[in-house]
Amino acid sequence: MKISAMVKEHPWKFIVSITVSLGLVWYSFKDLEWHSFWLALKSINYWILIAGAGVLIFSNVVRAARWRILLLPQKELKRKHLFEATLMGYMGNNILPFKLGEVLRAVVVAKRHDIPVTGVGTSVVVERGVDMFSFLILAGIYGLLVPSFESAQLLATLGLSALVMVVILGFWVNRHHDRFSRKVEAWSEEQLQKGHPRIAKHSLSIFRGLETIWHMPKPLHVIAQTLFLWFLYLSVTIFALAAFGFNLSMLELWEVSLVLLIFTTLSLSVPAAPGYVGTYHGAVLAALMLFNIDNDQARAFAIVLHLMNFLIYTPLGGWYLMKTGMSIEMASSSEEL
Repeated sequence: MKISAMVKEHPWKFIVSITVSLGLVWYSFKDLEWHSFWLALKSINYWILIAGAGVLIFSNVVRAARWRILLLPQKELKRKHLFEATLMGYMGNNILPFKLGEVLRAVVVAKRHDIPVTGVGTSVVVERGVDMFSFLILAGIYGLLVPSFESAQLLATLGLSALVMVVILGFWVNRHHDRFSRKVEAWSEEQLQKGHPRIAKHSLSIFRGLETIWHMPKPLHVIAQTLFLWFLYLSVTIFALAAFGFNLSMLELWEVSLVLLIFTTLSLSVPAAPGYVGTYHGAVLAALMLFNIDNDQARAFAIVLHLMNFLIYTPLGGWYLMKTGMSIEMASSSEEL
């Protein structure tokens, strides 16, 4: 399906995303004092910022290595190709609606390596699931030990409790795997006969994704790589804060970085325009307000950090996509999806 056709099929989803982004951009920058804003930009230590950019690029090497493990049951692929596809995916998320970058990278890998798109898509679902599970655990532990805002302990307790329930449910489903598998396949076949092939395909894909989680190859490697990924993301945030010279102590630098990482990660789940415009900036400002950082300095920080991500991923992802001989439209409109 073409991108324009997808927008026409889901107009309200598109309108809500754009409206949320525009509203948050207006709210975040409506009281901007340009003089303070420019002073904050001029004070940046760009060498420290470049170091953070290097760590950000390296994080995708680790992400590609982890994705390679999740794809092992289907085919053994080179980490280099998955690194390129990962950057293409981030590029797609920056310029395409509905976070189609995830679709883009799945289609690219499927076409380059002759793997069913559904199979690669399932690995993407599993990968994002691992990210979300690990994020909830780390954020919950942080909220319990170092609450930085009102009701943080309650929220962390509720989040961890929900996570434990999901894990217990997952093990229970795994124990009764054969029975659930027969039911899901029968229900999918019923939907297929009723003329709903997409529902049938996606329901099976979700089930296979869950199945992959509980039968994950090299689970210790995946856990170690996931923890290392979060450490790298935290390091990028620390480098960015240090580049702005907010006069934070080492302990404060770690605490602000952790809260920033939590807020910006949560913002990715909010409907938004391509590139997470508005939602990302709003999350950064909300996090820095908790530590009484000057609003104009915080706005400059939000813009620079967002631009760093955008200017790294978009040209690199576009370059690798051109090397494959595919276009964005060609990849994202695959009939197999």
